[in-house]
Order: sequence, then structure tokens, then C-alpha cells
Amino acid sequence: MATERRTVLVGTGLVVAAIAAFVLSHVIGTIAIAIAASYVLLPLHKWFNRHGVPAYWSAILTTLAGVVVSLVLLLPFAFVLYVRRRALVQAIDALDASVPIEVGETSYVISLAPVQEALTPNVSQFAVELGQRLSVLSAKFIVYAFVVFALLYYHSKLRSLVFGPVPPTYHFIIDEIHTRLREVIFGHYVLVLVGGAVTYTTGLGVFFLLGYNLPFALALVGAVLWILPFVSAAPLVFGLAVWHLLNGELLMMLLITALGAIFLVAIPNLFVDAVRFRFGDPERLSQTMYFVGFVGGGLTIGLVGFIVGPLLLTILVTLVGLLAKASATEPTGQFG
Repeated sequence: MATERRTVLVGTGLVVAAIAAFVLSHVIGTIAIAIAASYVLLPLHKWFNRHGVPAYWSAILTTLAGVVVSLVLLLPFAFVLYVRRRALVQAIDALDASVPIEVGETSYVISLAPVQEALTPNVSQFAVELGQRLSVLSAKFIVYAFVVFALLYYHSKLRSLVFGPVPPTYHFIIDEIHTRLREVIFGHYVLVLVGGAVTYTTGLGVFFLLGYNLPFALALVGAVLWILPFVSAAPLVFGLAVWHLLNGELLMMLLITALGAIFLVAIPNLFVDAVRFRFGDPERLSQTMYFVGFVGGGLTIGLVGFIVGPLLLTILVTLVGLLAKASATEPTGQFG
């Protein structure tokens, strides 16, 4: 009778969850990001608890810390794409329409006109849409803060809620998925954000020092490259060096190569390695699996997919691994 009741409750819960997902479809991505953020912030919440801060106020302080960090990460994008959009468009329009390249006695001309025509209207349109959707984004950010607070404050009850419908025999599956998700979020997202933040900070100094017209935008490009699989700011440094070389600016080419290699590539990598050494090196997805989840999730459901895609693959890989372990322990029959 208890098993039948559990089955009915689980089935009803799945139906209600599907309906809720449809009704809340516009904030599902926000909730997914909030869940990932709560995984990262939970150790801080527990640290406050251990130092005598009541659970309610600990959740509030931790949520505020998460909100501040999120705003700090988003402000460079808002500044470059909205406040400095005119300077960005002017810089794109000011690029030479063609770049001549000479190889031996043969001369080639690379036309940048199609790139300019594609980027200029899209930058302006995106900036306008960003301003128009500010109220919607603000509402989603409030939802994000409330979900993070609720997940932190009720995390012990949520554990009982998650484990409740599952027979005790299978609790190890949820524990394994929980552990792997926490490791992947730290290994693939926290460390990436650390590297991006360091790259943005050091890149600002380098680009201001060398007198570039759009130091904020260039530093942001370097930080964003950290988010992509297999990539750091090295392609940006290489591209700028090649650009100066093609324009006959040998000194600038040498300066951006030297300073970029040190401050945009080496120092962020060393900083990330130091954080990994301090907090432990978690087991991560293989680079191939992460790339597939990152690109596939982004192409399927947009920006949120960059986070959700690898996490779904993490769950899949964990379940396959558990299945392989279970199969390995089962006795195998013999033919003949």
C-alpha cells in the first residue's frame, strides 16, 4: 500500500511539475541559474552558520553576496553594450574597409565591409532591446534573488523533499548526482568566472596603458573568451598582434604580444591554478563533453543553455557511470 501511495504521489508530482514548467517557462532559465548559484553559495551560507549567524540572516547575507557578485559580473556588459554603444559602433565603422596582405610577390586584400555591415546594426539593435527589456530583466533578477534565498534557507528541508519520493535503496544515486553537479559547477564555472574577472581587470590596465580606443570592450572580449571551451584571452592577443603587424606597427605588435602574454594569459591562468590548489581540484567533465554540452545547450535554448547543457550531460554521465559500476558487480553467465 505504501509503495502504491508513493507511486501515485510521484506521478502526480511529475504532472504538476510539467504544468508548472509550462506556466513558468519565461523564468525557467532564471531558476536554473539560481539553482547553479545556490550550489556555489551554499558553503558560504554554512560558514556563516558555523560562526553563529542564524540561518535566516545567514541566507540573507549569502544571497546579498551572490547578488553583488552577479551585478559586478553583468555591469561590464551593460556598460559596453549600452553606455558605450556609440563609441563601439564608431570604432567598427572606423576600421579600414580592406586589409592588404603581401605574401612574396603576391598581394591579397581582405575586405572587412561585410563584417562592418553585420556588426553595426546588430550592436545598435541589441543596445535598444536591452534598454526596452530593462524592466523584464529587473523582474527576473528579483526572482533570481528570491530563489537563491529560498534554496539556501530551506536547503535541509529540500534534501528531505528530494529524497522523500525515492526508495532508500536508491538514495546513493541522488547523492552521486549532487556531488558531481557541485564539482562540475565549481570546476567549469566558478574557475572560469575567476579567470574572466582577472582577465578583465588586468586587460583594462594593459589596454589603457597602450592607448587603445575601446579598452573596456577589448577587456570584455578577453573575459568572455574565458567562458568558451578550450579558450583563454590568447586569441585576442594574437589577433591584435597580427592587426598591428599588418598595419606596420611593429612596436605595438611587440608590446601587445609581451604584455598580453603576461597579463591576459599567464596571470589569469596562474590565479585560477592557485584557486584550484586552495579549494581542491574537483572532478570535471571531459573537455569534449563540456564542449558538446556548452555549444549544444546554447544553440538549443539560448544563453541559459551554456549552463544547463553541461549540467544535463553531467547527470547523464553520472547515471551511465553508476550503471557501468552496477553491471560490473553483477555475475556474468557462461556459454557452453
